[in-house]
Amino acid sequence: MRRPTLSLRSDQFEYVQLILLAVTVGVLAALGNLGFRKLIEFFSWLFRGLEWNALGIDLGGIHLALIPVILLSGGVAILLLDRFFPGDVLGYGFPNFLEMVNLGTARLKRRWIFVKAAGAAISLGAGASVGREGPIAQVGGAIGSTIAQLRKLSPDRAKVLVAAGAGAGIATTFNAPIGGLMFAQEIVLLGHTEIANLTLLIIATFTAVITSRAIQGNAVVFLAPQFVLRSYWEMATYALMGAALGALAAGYIRFFNATEAWFHKLDLPVWVKLEAGLALVGVIAIWLPQNLSDGYPVINSAMAGEFGIGMLAAMACAKIFASSVSLGCGAPGGSFGPTFFIGTMAGGLFQRLSAMFIPHLTGPRGSYALVGLGAFLAGTTHAPLTALFLLWEMTHSDTIALPSMIATITALVVARALETESIDEFRLAREGKTLQIGSERLALTLIPVSAVVTKNVTIVSENTSLSEVLRTAGETSQSTLPVVNSDGELAGTIVVRDLLSVLSGGQELGPLVNAFDICNARCSTVSLDANLDEANQLMEHDGLDEIPVVDRITQRFLGLVTGRQIAQALNRVTVSLSTLATRDPNVYWATGYRVSRITVPAGAAGRTVRQLDARARFSVTVLAVQDAGNPQSEFTPITPDHPLRAGDQLIAAGRAQDIRHFTQELESAGTAGAPHAPAQAGGSGKT
Repeated sequence: MRRPTLSLRSDQFEYVQLILLAVTVGVLAALGNLGFRKLIEFFSWLFRGLEWNALGIDLGGIHLALIPVILLSGGVAILLLDRFFPGDVLGYGFPNFLEMVNLGTARLKRRWIFVKAAGAAISLGAGASVGREGPIAQVGGAIGSTIAQLRKLSPDRAKVLVAAGAGAGIATTFNAPIGGLMFAQEIVLLGHTEIANLTLLIIATFTAVITSRAIQGNAVVFLAPQFVLRSYWEMATYALMGAALGALAAGYIRFFNATEAWFHKLDLPVWVKLEAGLALVGVIAIWLPQNLSDGYPVINSAMAGEFGIGMLAAMACAKIFASSVSLGCGAPGGSFGPTFFIGTMAGGLFQRLSAMFIPHLTGPRGSYALVGLGAFLAGTTHAPLTALFLLWEMTHSDTIALPSMIATITALVVARALETESIDEFRLAREGKTLQIGSERLALTLIPVSAVVTKNVTIVSENTSLSEVLRTAGETSQSTLPVVNSDGELAGTIVVRDLLSVLSGGQELGPLVNAFDICNARCSTVSLDANLDEANQLMEHDGLDEIPVVDRITQRFLGLVTGRQIAQALNRVTVSLSTLATRDPNVYWATGYRVSRITVPAGAAGRTVRQLDARARFSVTVLAVQDAGNPQSEFTPITPDHPLRAGDQLIAAGRAQDIRHFTQELESAGTAGAPHAPAQAGGSGKT
């Protein structure tokens, strides 16, 4: 008997591979962030030819009147970019990014790596009042998605790499690896991740920061002042500030989204909306040039205590209005930068007012401006850990921990009491979408339509006569008849039960009536890359049992997805999870037993479970298989005579050493000959 040798299990190899991919994502995200910064610097020079100084923007004399012109020229450049990449440039795209990650398959467009960076760089360089953080998160996410697609990872693994890329982008922006980690965990993944996946996020964010520091040193974005706490009685003042900023955050969320909705409802061409919005922002900047772009130098000045009450109030109000108009009219960018700006100014303003009325309970200006940044961020994003760790990494001071915790938590509680949705989830909620979904819907989001689509369906041509339509409807078990034109494109659908109302309607239906006349040309459809949750929601909304699948670009009819198929897919996933979840508190495995995933090697291709005879020879039970040709498909129960393919994934249960011996037998199948097969019925031999 051949002595078993130690080998790396398939699940261990897969996790090692994921670690290497997380490192790759971190390095590439850091390089992408550095390239994004260079783009911003280039377009700032191109559009304005002016440099920022420590006090803001040095614009004087006639140059002030040219600010709206500069912004309008930036709008022209944005529109040109949108012409080449329609649908990927304009507007505040971070909510759509979150939707694709949490409700979709996390398959982002590869061109986002360039398009999102270029669009936001033009917008910031021209002076639009937007932030750079949302775009860099999308750039990093696109890098993670690209690597996941190249490695053909499943949607759940791809989602982790997308979050890792987004977190790495934020981490390098602020030189804050833990802050980037919390961003990926709290905001991108909404707090839903396993410990193993959290490790991948840590690896990606820390790798990105190490790469960035190796290239450009330990540079920081914000020059945070030394935090000073004069008395623990100041905790009451920080709590009051948190409550005030929480109320301001709720108001900003509503105003921000209301402005975006108002622009969307305007019956005007896209270019008119964009240029009008940017012109308005430019007019405001004539009096308050500090309001241009993301305003990072102005934030540093406010933290140094260089502005009075009137200036702080004016800049906070101007940024609330200008950022809402900029992003609402279609300028590409993010909301983090404006959030930092508003929070800093509001925190500094609160300190001035507090020092007037309760001077003995009020600390220095910079400390309140700094904590105000974090508190307002927590109130708008509903992500307190991200805000807390960003503050801690900006100051590296333990003294800030307690005041910042009190202020951020108070701001979060007040903000959520007044507005339950964050700034990124507000619009999705108004569209009937929620990122906080149950486990069943979450499982459906991980299964693409392509995994269950039925392509062999009964269809009718658009010129098919009514009598032929009725005959076809009587012969098929489908509840929906797709109607296609001569090019194979979907012209509409005919719901079989609706034919009865057509026939009993008392209308004269002559022989010239055809399928096109009675079909619904505005029927709901899905594409192959959509997920089953989207298909299920559309079917529930329309009250249908089936929905057509079409090509996203050509609208060519590809097949049907039925409610029965969705239910079966969900049942298979549920059964698999309940069977294989060794951490289920109601399932206790005997000591030494486990469930493992095994990759079928090339040498075992063509064998069957019956031939391998794993149960009799190794005391191992093969439970399910995942087809190597479709790595995004779900596991299905395996039959004894199912032929295996190289790369298939097997789920096997047994003792750890027995599974190891069975794996070694598979690996040696191609060189040591076929495994000894059991005797066939009616024959003789020993097993």
